[in-house]
Amino acid sequence: MKKIILLVLILNAILYAKPTMSQKSYETLMKAQKHIDVNEIKKAKESLNKLLKEENDYAKSYAYQYLANIALQDNDYIKTQEYYVNIIKLNLLTKESINQIKLSLSKICLSLEEYEVSIKLSHELLIDTKISKTDIYETLIYSYYYTKEFRKSISYIKKQMNSSQKKKENIYQILYSSYIELKNYTQAISTLNIMVRLWPKQQNYWLQLISLYQETKQYKKALSTIELSYKKGILNPQKNTQFFVNLLLQNNLYQKASMTIENGIKKGYIEEDKKTFELLISSYLNAKEFNKVITVLSKSKFAKNKKFKKILANLHYQQQDYKSSIHVLNSIPSKRNNKIDADDQILLALCYYEENHIKETTFHLQKALHTKKKKRALEIAKILRIDISNSDNI
Repeated sequence: MKKIILLVLILNAILYAKPTMSQKSYETLMKAQKHIDVNEIKKAKESLNKLLKEENDYAKSYAYQYLANIALQDNDYIKTQEYYVNIIKLNLLTKESINQIKLSLSKICLSLEEYEVSIKLSHELLIDTKISKTDIYETLIYSYYYTKEFRKSISYIKKQMNSSQKKKENIYQILYSSYIELKNYTQAISTLNIMVRLWPKQQNYWLQLISLYQETKQYKKALSTIELSYKKGILNPQKNTQFFVNLLLQNNLYQKASMTIENGIKKGYIEEDKKTFELLISSYLNAKEFNKVITVLSKSKFAKNKKFKKILANLHYQQQDYKSSIHVLNSIPSKRNNKIDADDQILLALCYYEENHIKETTFHLQKALHTKKKKRALEIAKILRIDISNSDNI
């Protein structure tokens, strides 16, 4: 924006100044220009301030343009705004020049967050056929966006797009953000799909698109999008493996999820911690890969707690490895206050029964009678034809 404004200032001053002021004033203006060319800004300002003391308002107008130029180069937008306003008040330059100053002022007001002023100036300029509508539209797009008038911002984005064939990334960003603010996720997704085609190397656009698919519960599209980004080499598997795993789980692709976790741990993409371990076990169980669950639970340092021991014991039982199930259950520490775990006692009873240890079966079913699973223990005893009525000594 600054380069455009500077160009306007310089062209206006040089092309139109000479015929409107005395030779002496013109020479003072050109002297200021020479000082600017060699970066003698202090001397340039001295010359320009002399012109401001003259009675010739044309000389003042051009002096203000040069001072605005200097202020803009110093990023002093407030001073730049002041000089532009003075030029417009003097109103001695051509209508075309004044409107160019207004265009520059509208951009300065936008930078200073004076959005209403910027909008007012921009609308005044829309009737000028000599000024590029694209520039005006862009100022209105930002001004309306920052005043949270998102629908108006979108309307000028569409006009801007129709008036220019050039695809501007910043405009698409505002369009996407406006749709998000309006919770119009369908149009936001449509916009992001265009953005990933136009700027495919922008990882952030891919991630935003995937997230929106997730938020709108379009899990298959989210998964296909992240897989496409991997195939194109856009997203880094090292940074996004966990994200990918979550998408696989949302799509009930448990086997692929477990393979991805295994590969991520192996390559160092995922930290091998308790949370990852639980996710891996859950994926194995849902994929019905019970042998893998048994192997991992038998070796991992994260499988020492009761939750995983009970899972392991149940899997051994399902695979008719009753001795292993008994071994795992007996390794589980007792609960505080010697509180009996009904599920453990019932499973132990069933394992001992399969091993033809009726005494032990009776003992553990009798222990289960002292829990909330008493009814279940009685049902099993009835099925197995075992008398567990004498449990007073348990």
